[in-house]
Amino acid sequence: MTKWPAILLLLLFPAMAALADGFSYEAIAERYGDTRLDARQVREAKMQGECLVGLKELNFQKRHDFDPVAEWTNFRVISLLEHLKPCTVLIMIEVARSELVRDEGNE
Repeated sequence: MTKWPAILLLLLFPAMAALADGFSYEAIAERYGDTRLDARQVREAKMQGECLVGLKELNFQKRHDFDPVAEWTNFRVISLLEHLKPCTVLIMIEVARSELVRDEGNE
């Protein structure tokens, strides 16, 4: 009787993985082929995704220490992403962070 949960889990796991894959961009685009993004739009979206990763990496460089610059830029990033593309925000925050860090070193 105690083996049933394990057996159910083993049977459901492949089904869950198949369902999750059904919501990848490629699977969705396949279902809606007439409205899928063209190659240039896909490249742009991938670039914006990488810029989101760049923002995360920039704001969490010091994982174990409190970083007031990261706190400030992280707060601004959220607001800016509501209005601008991730790569535009990344460029702005890179400049702001380097200026803040430089100013912090001059104090």
